[in-house]
Amino acid sequence: MKTNAPKYTADQHANIYKQSQERFANTVNDVSPVEESVKIQSCPDWTVHDLLSHVTGLCVAISQGDSPPADTQNWVDEQVISRKGLSSEHVAAEWSGSLSNFCAVATSDMRLAMPLTYDLLVHEFDLNHALQKPPVLEDTDALLLAMNVAALILHGDISKAEVGSLLLVAHDNEWQCGMGDVIATLDLSATTNPIFEFIRLTGSRRSQSQLLAYPWQGDVERILPLLSHMELPLHDINE
Repeated sequence: MKTNAPKYTADQHANIYKQSQERFANTVNDVSPVEESVKIQSCPDWTVHDLLSHVTGLCVAISQGDSPPADTQNWVDEQVISRKGLSSEHVAAEWSGSLSNFCAVATSDMRLAMPLTYDLLVHEFDLNHALQKPPVLEDTDALLLAMNVAALILHGDISKAEVGSLLLVAHDNEWQCGMGDVIATLDLSATTNPIFEFIRLTGSRRSQSQLLAYPWQGDVERILPLLSHMELPLHDINE
């Protein structure tokens, strides 16, 4: 992948993870019992409590040296299932208790630091959307860090398809994902927060109609099927 965006160290990933964890936990601490059962639109099988269980479970597992096995999905699902009967307060305390060990592990291995920090930031946005709160827009480093990981995932998907490359532009920051000549470009510099929007659209957080409405240039037909690595939401997600 070609990019001129800033690079972040494992320590920076861990620090941004801790900041996101604090915001996420504070938000969950303020929810009512009814809000705990609110569905997450981008993860429709999960409630707010399930989402908390997911991010907690991953942190606890990694902090204990339990890395994802080949069957990653079952491993992820078990983190949620095993905490179904626990209160959100209990789960949040478990998360906080594992944070130091998690950061120690993550700072020693970028392969763990990058995806887990990205995952948490994405789900922090999901949580805020479910609770009808504004997304976090002020932390430029957190957004750039998450976008770098999102672009790496997209780069892998487009490279495998051997269709050329996609250029994403957000003011002075660019990410060229794929191999070979640029066949399509999406410049969101005119939007309020283009990096946040790129994170959401590359993370399957925009509907098909929303994806088609962006100001694409070039061969969009070949790029669009590769843009999302999960099922798209059936209804628009507006944040």
